Amino acid sequence: MATPTASKHAPTQVVATPPVSTPFSASNHHPAFSPHGPRSVVPSPQQFKKSPANSNTLYGYPSGSGGGHPTTSSFGGYDSPSAALALGGVPGLAELGLDGMSAPGMGGLGGPGRGDEDDRKRRLQQVLEILKTNKGRLSEAGIERLARRVGLDCVWEDHMGSGGSTRTLIIAGSALALDIDFSNNVVKKVSLSFPESAEIVTRHTQKAGDILLRDLQFGPNESPLTKMLDRFAANLERLATLDKLSVIPGLNCHEAIAGIYESLERLHKWEVARLKEQDNMADKDDEYIGRTAMCKRSGKPIMHTRDRLGLSIDYWQERHQIKSKSLSRDKEKTWALLIECASLPALVYTPIRVSEKWISPEILKADPAAEDLLLTAEDGPVLDWLQPENTMLPSTEPPKADAMEGIDQASGQKFPEVMFIAKFDPPLIVPYGVAMQIYGSVNAPLDMYQTSTFDGLMFPPGPEDKSEPGEARMIKQQTTVSVFDENGEKSTKIHKNTLFIDKIDYGRTLTELPFSHPRQLVEMLPRLRQYAFLSTLLRNSFNPEKAIPEEEKKSPGKTKMDKFAEFMSPASAEEISTLPLDVSLTTQPLSLKLVFPFKDRTANVRFDINLNGAVDVKEQNLLDEDAMDDGKRLTVADLGRMLEIAEDLGIWAEFVRRRLG
Repeated sequence: MATPTASKHAPTQVVATPPVSTPFSASNHHPAFSPHGPRSVVPSPQQFKKSPANSNTLYGYPSGSGGGHPTTSSFGGYDSPSAALALGGVPGLAELGLDGMSAPGMGGLGGPGRGDEDDRKRRLQQVLEILKTNKGRLSEAGIERLARRVGLDCVWEDHMGSGGSTRTLIIAGSALALDIDFSNNVVKKVSLSFPESAEIVTRHTQKAGDILLRDLQFGPNESPLTKMLDRFAANLERLATLDKLSVIPGLNCHEAIAGIYESLERLHKWEVARLKEQDNMADKDDEYIGRTAMCKRSGKPIMHTRDRLGLSIDYWQERHQIKSKSLSRDKEKTWALLIECASLPALVYTPIRVSEKWISPEILKADPAAEDLLLTAEDGPVLDWLQPENTMLPSTEPPKADAMEGIDQASGQKFPEVMFIAKFDPPLIVPYGVAMQIYGSVNAPLDMYQTSTFDGLMFPPGPEDKSEPGEARMIKQQTTVSVFDENGEKSTKIHKNTLFIDKIDYGRTLTELPFSHPRQLVEMLPRLRQYAFLSTLLRNSFNPEKAIPEEEKKSPGKTKMDKFAEFMSPASAEEISTLPLDVSLTTQPLSLKLVFPFKDRTANVRFDINLNGAVDVKEQNLLDEDAMDDGKRLTVADLGRMLEIAEDLGIWAEFVRRRLG
């Protein structure tokens, strides 16, 4: 075997010489994997693995660059891919952030240290988080993969029948079972069950199964290549989360949420019955009375609604006061609190309790104390809320001296490491002071370092917004308003709306909130409705997505003579019919001041938006209160009532101009 020697005129260089027994050693033979090589003789994988790759070849093929210079090698100047990988020299890995994958102990030869490994793990974790957002497409393998990803077990069963072969995917957890029947990769049936659960849980399984079936059915213009599993994945993840948090036997999170529904449903039915006894509800149908109880009383609990599994407490709906059979209530925007469970981070929050007796069967407290009367809203009933017993689990840990660790020293049991949470759907924007009150009512800490203005959250500034954060803002929007005359003929009016925000206030977006008792949620609903109505009113009058900048864009290319000609020309019919509306927003107290042309003067009206979205007119110069002796004339209360129904400042202004003009 040749021995490397040093040249007299060149620096010493070590050259690796391949063994004689390898197919690369013979110069008169073609490479073993070359198309020109012998096809009957192929080296074994062991022989090929032991043979070092020449710097001029890649698995027997030329590298493409030719020559034997190390810098032109396919492995970045290394004799073999293993050496290149060990020394971190494989091209392309640097772009992926995965270079330097050396063997242990190679850190001194260019391998990464501990910090590089942590950074690479962090990048890989980021890639996995991105991949988690893709739930996959509808197929047998896709649903099974999704179920295993959320931590549920899967078993397949094959069936033969007159209609052909079918397969059933059984998805099981500790407290649930989901059967999905397939026929040629098409979902035919979905069955959801909760073994060993109470009747308050199992009575809602059919409704939940129908939602899951709709999630897995092909809609119009959908195919296995386009049907995604996003909706089904969201519902399955909710089921899996409750299943993981459950400790069977002892704690069933499905039963805990169903218990809250039972208590609030009794309260809702009682409130509906009381509304029917009122004189102003004598001519109203049951649907209208139910919406009134939802938007003025304690909300409406619903299990499995709007294609979403779980408990929803609806507390506000757009146009809920309009009595029209042509309206589709399912399409109207609804505000709700979604009741779920989450892991208990610490004993700062009250652990979950499983009960359906959160309120007494009589609903009203027979003998309310003075404290109860003070905490109850004006003219409101004193509800008889109950405090269920704590739910305890057997503790497998040794006794601890500190009772705050969740261990009951007397019984040797522990509190569940689970709590209730309410998610705002949609998220609700409120001033910072209101957010502090809401968080304080559930004894939850509020992050004081998140500073955003209320108007900045309600109307996010666009790229053309020139105002600085914290400065007064002016938002303009041109809208088209439908107007009906006395004969019912429809026409349109153009409004140029301007919103002035002079006094800046900080705000917060409510997304989720821990709670321990449904009473806490019911008591905050009047305040939530106040800002749900405000957001509806501002969105209808000033669409944030279509808001124009404060300074109107000037038409380019116009000369002074063109501008003078426009000034001297008579106004067009469109300009004459355009109505300017100026609105000023104040958050403390929550009020809107509206100014617009009316008859031969300027109308000036101030609305206060109170709890439950009630509108009170504090200032106005439209009506002469001293001359209101005719019962057919509008009153100040009618002006506020009309804004509650219209939910649009432009529609309200046109109503007043037609009625009082």
